[in-house]
Amino acid sequence: MKNRIKEILLVSLFTAFMGQVNFYPFGTDFRITVGVVTFTFLLLYFHSIPIIATSIVTGVSVLLLRVGIDMFVNVVSFNVASLKHMPALMYYISFGIIIEGASFRKLFEKPIYFIVVLTTADIMSNFLELMIRNQFIIESFDEIFSTIMLAAVIRSCIVVALFWIIKYYSLFITKEEHQNRYKELLLITAKLKSEVFFLKKSMQDIEGAMAKSYSIYNTLKESNTLDKEKLNNLMSDCLNLSIDIHEIKKDYNRIVISMEKLMPASDIYKTMKISEIFETIENIFTRYLEVINKDIKLIFEVKKDIKTSEYFIVMSILNNMIQNAIEACYRSDSYVKIRCYMQDKMVVFNIEDNGKGIKEKEQELVFEPGFTTKFNPETGQISTGLGLTHIKILSEHLGGRVSLNNEIEGITEFRLELPESIITYEEDGDV
Repeated sequence: MKNRIKEILLVSLFTAFMGQVNFYPFGTDFRITVGVVTFTFLLLYFHSIPIIATSIVTGVSVLLLRVGIDMFVNVVSFNVASLKHMPALMYYISFGIIIEGASFRKLFEKPIYFIVVLTTADIMSNFLELMIRNQFIIESFDEIFSTIMLAAVIRSCIVVALFWIIKYYSLFITKEEHQNRYKELLLITAKLKSEVFFLKKSMQDIEGAMAKSYSIYNTLKESNTLDKEKLNNLMSDCLNLSIDIHEIKKDYNRIVISMEKLMPASDIYKTMKISEIFETIENIFTRYLEVINKDIKLIFEVKKDIKTSEYFIVMSILNNMIQNAIEACYRSDSYVKIRCYMQDKMVVFNIEDNGKGIKEKEQELVFEPGFTTKFNPETGQISTGLGLTHIKILSEHLGGRVSLNNEIEGITEFRLELPESIITYEEDGDV
């Protein structure tokens, strides 16, 4: 209720002040103002406020402002000023009653009908004001009607144009926000997909460990070389180990199922183009660089734009590699360049940066689990050293490979090669 009162007061005050932008078409006290445009536009914008009540409050505000100006600026008595501007109050009340009766807010999706209703309401309310002012005695009807008709049509068209412009601008902003959120969701999903892959891989490893443990249990069970007590203890340990491993596997399986339920179904977004993957990653990292206040130039080039159904894994790999490249950059002219092209039936991604580089003695170790050169002196935190290992495993999962090229001084380049036959999506009927 308080908000509605505030909105009504806001409409009335804005209209009253905008009503001071006016002209006198007949050289009398009758004026045509911009206030009507403001009033109608705000009635559309604040779509929940009551029209008739707002028109009464607006009419009173217009009357009081004009009376006040005449009294203090033109030194006119209150009674004279009130009689002079009372017709303006009647105009707004009449205008509000007519557009409310015509349900003009519901007609907004039909611009022609909307303009006809506003124009009619404007003309009829102006005629009422002119009758109160006895204007028809002074001027000819044809001159009055043509002037009022033209002003009414122009004001109605301005209202429609203003509101459509603002509406489409709002839709554009909303669409842009949705696209940004969609791209962020894609990247998050890509990370989840890769984590699910590693969880499934761990489940296979656990399954193998459980089988080995159970095999040892069976071997010990058939053994006669140990005394009975030691044999029973070892057998018990092996059996318990098998049970524990099986429980861990079940827990992993529950996590995988839960994560897969959170992710979009694989058939919702069947494919993505490489250019779309690049656009998504570029938008995410552009905002990320703004947050961390790093001035790094991101360059994306696509020489062969293919469709792929493996976009989640490709996105996850590129995301990790670009993140590493950004973290290595420290110069004022830093850049990270990502290129995609075809070579020998392989889809090749080059991720190049001019950061601090990788020492020669470390190059053979970068893909080894646990190897890292990242250390945060502020927190004392050391990186896990699994980023490039995960990249290597994911690329091999797709039948590809990843390598490091550090031959050009000052440039670090990682090369990701993926088989065209595996990651390229061919629609039914494609040759």
